Amino acid sequence: MQRRYKWFVVLFFFAFLTVHEADRFIISAVAPQVKEEFNVTYGQLGLVFSLTVLVAAVLYPVWGYLYDRYSRKILAGLAALIWGFTTIFNALSRTFSQFFATRLATGIDDAAPPGIYSLVADYFEPYDRGKAMGLLNATGPLGAIIGSILALSLVGAGMSWRSAFFITGPIGVVIGILTILLVKDVPRGSSEPELEGLLVEDIYKARLSDLSKLLRIRSLLLLYLQGFWGVFPWNAITFWIITYMEVERGFTPDFVMVVMVLWLVAMTAGNIVAGYLGDRLFRVTKRGRALLGAVVVLFSAILIYLTMNATATEEFLIFGLLTAFEIPMAGPNVVAMITDVTEPELRASATGYLRFFENIGSAVSPALTGFMAEGLSLGAAITIVSASTWLLCFVFFTLLAIVIPKDIDRLRRIIRERADQLKR
Repeated sequence: MQRRYKWFVVLFFFAFLTVHEADRFIISAVAPQVKEEFNVTYGQLGLVFSLTVLVAAVLYPVWGYLYDRYSRKILAGLAALIWGFTTIFNALSRTFSQFFATRLATGIDDAAPPGIYSLVADYFEPYDRGKAMGLLNATGPLGAIIGSILALSLVGAGMSWRSAFFITGPIGVVIGILTILLVKDVPRGSSEPELEGLLVEDIYKARLSDLSKLLRIRSLLLLYLQGFWGVFPWNAITFWIITYMEVERGFTPDFVMVVMVLWLVAMTAGNIVAGYLGDRLFRVTKRGRALLGAVVVLFSAILIYLTMNATATEEFLIFGLLTAFEIPMAGPNVVAMITDVTEPELRASATGYLRFFENIGSAVSPALTGFMAEGLSLGAAITIVSASTWLLCFVFFTLLAIVIPKDIDRLRRIIRERADQLKR
């Protein structure tokens, strides 16, 4: 695979996921306008958001299996087309019932990442995948910046909340078409060193009976456990940090926006750095990515405590920036570790299961934090939820560092056996 083309594919999917994440974040920024137009309560609007997440969670394993069975570029392109058209339909809604139905439909396409990560993994050898995954993971915070700025700018200019969706929706349609036209499918497993030059067609495809294998891989079970608990801090912070800064810190909305942009830029950088660092550690030891994950979540617990308990504004900003840079650094290596222990034809399914568990955790965390805040304070609730679950994830990553070498060796043995069969 030509080096220039494989990085083109990564950058193309980087743009794909960035715009998609921007589209997902727009709804948070325009929620007040939506609430006012349809004259609904926070509870009704919150139900829409929660059910949309639930739709995505339920469909993650389904999309994962389809990606492992059929053309990943066609399915990724289809996901983008669904994203584009459902976003346009959502913007065209004239009643709350129409908004409710079309918003739920936007959850159908949220499962593009498992297929994209699986396809990209087949462009890069094991020791180089972290860099690509880091770049793709950086689309989350970057998309949040773009989506929030776009929505707030349009609303601030007196335009309807629909305007933002009329921009991102058609872009999604164009991206879907370009995905099908520009991205090349490659055989599953073609980037594995043992199979280099041996795979001329895509012969390894998932079967439904193969999916149970994923639950017998100890490393994956630990990754799923940390995935469920690891999103608790993210959602506690995402849903409540702006309210915390405005209410308990007394920051103005304009100052909060500046802080959030700085933090999101730091998160973007943290993802990219983590990919390179994970690859380097993986070359040193098979436990490298897991050990990095353990260190990251341990320091995440410490840094969030220091940030939330900072007395001076300057101290809060400095610790907050360090926290924002450090907390996303486990993410790219989690995705890379899935490829390190899973057969190529099951990687999208394995990632789909991870996203399923993450979405379930995402649904629990905001409510838990909110209820705790009623008896404590919002800052204390964010700190307790974040620090305690990151410490729990430290245990999972530590156990992962112990067991993952055997699972890596198992996969390498399977790949060597396949190479021997192809050589005959």
